[in-house]
Amino acid sequence: MFFRARRALQRAWFDLNCRSLLKTSPIASSDTSLTLVSMVCHGEVLMYLLAAKSFCNQLGRNPQVVVLNDGSFTESDCTMIRKHIPAAKIVSISEVAPANTPKGSCWERLLLISDLVANTFVVQLDSDTLTTGSIAEVQQCIDANRSFTLLGDRSFPEVESMTDACLRSKTNLHPMVQAVCERNFDQLPEAASLHYVRGNAGFNGFARGSIDREKVEWFSELMRRLAKEQWNEWGSEQLTSNLLIANSDGATPLPAPKYLSYWAHPDVPYEDSAFIHFIGPYRFSKGLYLRKAKKAIASLAPA
Repeated sequence: MFFRARRALQRAWFDLNCRSLLKTSPIASSDTSLTLVSMVCHGEVLMYLLAAKSFCNQLGRNPQVVVLNDGSFTESDCTMIRKHIPAAKIVSISEVAPANTPKGSCWERLLLISDLVANTFVVQLDSDTLTTGSIAEVQQCIDANRSFTLLGDRSFPEVESMTDACLRSKTNLHPMVQAVCERNFDQLPEAASLHYVRGNAGFNGFARGSIDREKVEWFSELMRRLAKEQWNEWGSEQLTSNLLIANSDGATPLPAPKYLSYWAHPDVPYEDSAFIHFIGPYRFSKGLYLRKAKKAIASLAPA
């Protein structure tokens, strides 16, 4: 309870100090070859607008925007999003057709992406991300229609064979479903022909035509053979996203520390990063998110 109260106060302070974002120009969506998808909750609408505006500003393009309402939106949330992204399509999580996969835990987001990617390159952008510098690598992947992913914390920086990834994971005894599957990949006959990258689903690019619902369901059922009932837990969607991207032609892990998640490691030069995913447990640690946010807002054109 104390953690939740503290987090709520930190988020309120962040929003108060970033309210100048609401005086910046809206995103004028015009690029139908690119779609920005994010799942957003009621308490993170301002953070989401900052994530979307800072990303589009550095990318230099105005993609189509699809916002997945996790079910908590108020009418004012929708009004605010449409004021700053007039052409945004807001989709309720209940509108996403179900599939033979787990429910919740971002699975509806992945299914929505699998529906959209038939006709457009899709970038999945979490609300707690911030783009503050040149993202040429992302631009190159989009232009070449190559999938990309943000790496996990201190992950092996390449797409590798599933068998090699399994060997690398044997000493990771974490009980989370992702780790359970990774260290048991070698139990699958299919492992010899598949690839893997330990990415972070907070920022991914899906090449046009690279995935569909059939692939999503296939990888989900493949991993269920390893995880059994645990496959319904949080983390299964990220693992499936990693598999879908790794087995997409020409997939690229984005280079760290230029692109990374914020774990507040003392030896990581976060100040120099161009893209940071401010994950929940460390989001407001040491004030980096707010400092970076103020700089990003200052770089945006006024309304």
